[in-house]
Amino acid sequence: MKKVIITVFSLLLVGYLHGQKKVSNPSYEKAVNELLAKMTLAEKVHILHGDHLYSFPGVERLGIPPFFPSDGPCSVRPELSDGGDYVNTNNKKDCATAFPTLSALAATWDVNMCYLFGNALSSENRARGKDMVLGPGVNIMRTPLNGRTFEYMGEDPFLTSKLCVPVIKGIQSNDIGACVKHFAMNNQELNRQSVNAKVDERTMREIYLPSFEAAVKQGDSWSIMGAYNKVNGDWSCENPFLLQTILRDEWGFKGLVVSDWGAIHDMKRAALAGCDIETDRGPYYKNLEKAVINKELSEEVVDVKVRRLLTYFFKTKKLGPDAGNRKSGSINTEEHKMVAKKIAAESIVLLKNSENILPLDKNSLKKILVIGRNADLKLCVGIQTSGYCNLDLAGGSGEAKPLYEITALDGLKNVLGTNTEIKYINSKEYSFEKALSSASKNFYNPGFVKMVQSMDAVLIFTGNSHAEEQEGADRLTLNLPAGQDEMVNALAGINPKTIVINQSGAPVAMPWIEKTNTVVQYWFSGQEGGNALAEVLFGTVNPSGKLPCTFPQKLEDVACHANKSYVDNEENYSEGVLVGYRWFDTKNIQPLFPFGHGLSYTQFEYGKLEMKKEMKSNEVFVVKIPVTNVGKREGAEVVQLYIHEKNPVLLRPEQELKGFSKVTLKPGETKMVEIQLSARDFSYWSVEQKGWKASEGNFELRVGSSSRDIRAKGEVRFISSKK
Repeated sequence: MKKVIITVFSLLLVGYLHGQKKVSNPSYEKAVNELLAKMTLAEKVHILHGDHLYSFPGVERLGIPPFFPSDGPCSVRPELSDGGDYVNTNNKKDCATAFPTLSALAATWDVNMCYLFGNALSSENRARGKDMVLGPGVNIMRTPLNGRTFEYMGEDPFLTSKLCVPVIKGIQSNDIGACVKHFAMNNQELNRQSVNAKVDERTMREIYLPSFEAAVKQGDSWSIMGAYNKVNGDWSCENPFLLQTILRDEWGFKGLVVSDWGAIHDMKRAALAGCDIETDRGPYYKNLEKAVINKELSEEVVDVKVRRLLTYFFKTKKLGPDAGNRKSGSINTEEHKMVAKKIAAESIVLLKNSENILPLDKNSLKKILVIGRNADLKLCVGIQTSGYCNLDLAGGSGEAKPLYEITALDGLKNVLGTNTEIKYINSKEYSFEKALSSASKNFYNPGFVKMVQSMDAVLIFTGNSHAEEQEGADRLTLNLPAGQDEMVNALAGINPKTIVINQSGAPVAMPWIEKTNTVVQYWFSGQEGGNALAEVLFGTVNPSGKLPCTFPQKLEDVACHANKSYVDNEENYSEGVLVGYRWFDTKNIQPLFPFGHGLSYTQFEYGKLEMKKEMKSNEVFVVKIPVTNVGKREGAEVVQLYIHEKNPVLLRPEQELKGFSKVTLKPGETKMVEIQLSARDFSYWSVEQKGWKASEGNFELRVGSSSRDIRAKGEVRFISSKK
């Protein structure tokens, strides 16, 4: 095991550093054009649309192979037939490592972990013969009800941008391309295939597009997937403003634009706007040949698309002189298992620990009570699943089929062994299928109360399954599934050593929060999640996760719900740039837990900021701050930097995240944390000037442990270098 850990983290260090180097790609233009010249129009059109659910045909005559994308941003998805049925039921043929979902990965705030995740995910895809990873998903959490929040990286464009880049680099290190999705404004699943997102340009540029821009400019993503929804009246896959003006003309994207399944509605509009290939069985793009013959489209429109696809084949070594040296990948390895476990452990967020009940001492626990369905809930498909794809179990494209899955209860048993008696209660009364209220009187039974009081610890598990969080549907409420709030309310005051562990991929309401003193956020954490959770609960791993999104007290506190602009047809983004904590902080609304929040078993002390008093727009501005571990345990702290403009000329959020650094410290150790800022970090999007603009004036820099836990402040004057 020690050898495995060393191997994993050697890969982490060497691989990530390698991913930061600027690698010059050879020019494939000549070879691509020579191959293109040999193709008939029919052959060109043939490879631009799918022939099965997850495959594209090749051209055998010219040695152009078939193309296989993988619809799995969190794991290699099990094989599905064209009708959506599982192909390999009751066998291990398409099993793959189930990694934590992207909201869990985002909670690590760790760029190294993101590279390692991407590298391991793509290695498994290559081992399964896949040519493209349809991910990462970088859409911003506008509403916590979004059914695919667990597949995304939270509510902040800066955080998402910084984390998605190493994921992309990790994916593309194994001769397979990333396909960043869903471009753009796919911020809800409710009527996703018909909703029109009406967004002003400043809001688009500041909130919803930066992660895609970073994916292109910094991550060099080889492909982008268009979204289902409309943006200001045009379908995303037929939107020339998105696909041509911004993506290609402004950002210089040279890669492949892929449609989502069924996201094209008009062949000519999509073709002319810049969508390159149509997924699924291509009901529209299979008619491109006829459109060219009838002179409705120029053959050059088709040629441009084929060039991009062939270039992708050369980049991924499907074609060309390096095709024989293409990386083959590996799957279900010990290394990947350790990656999954490490990410899961780093993602866990200690929300509340007011009585220092955590970490638990396993040697002092003779008997514990574990209660709630999520304690032993399996969220992956599993080998025994049969029949049609079950979203209640799988969640859609984020599903996985691992060889095994360690639940929280399994993890507890693995740590405690036979030395501790574990009493587990999980009856239908505690599930979402049957409200607990029908049997809540059982909690007040004197015998039951006495039993709970006798326990050395009580672990209450709440949370969602993929019945609540899934592709294709939004949640109906922020509340936990029926009966869970009653369960916590009934149990919270009986035993002082009670811990609530919530498992979800998105924020949930916790109306019982004042009755509890220990709360843990445990995400959809993959096949090793239970082991990772146990390590955190018993202190083997010090919690270091931070929330990548605000947990509101109630749904009405969220901007788009407060403005009543979350609807099923015309989504007017009337909240503008005030999304997530930007809204909460600007409107002075108290969240349940703020963005960036996460406690530790140790304590960190921040020193004074070291920085200049002025910054010119052509400079790199450096902020330094010493951070000391003043506790008794080694731990990692995420140092966060927020910028506040003191006298803005137009509406600016109260503060915006513009820097962070995760630093590990031993007890008594001090490290100088350095964060660099550029003019872009001080800027807003000027609609009048059609570009980024920073007003001259004073800005306050706020550095702390969360958006609401600021430990140090400093003021800088921004000066335009043009004067």
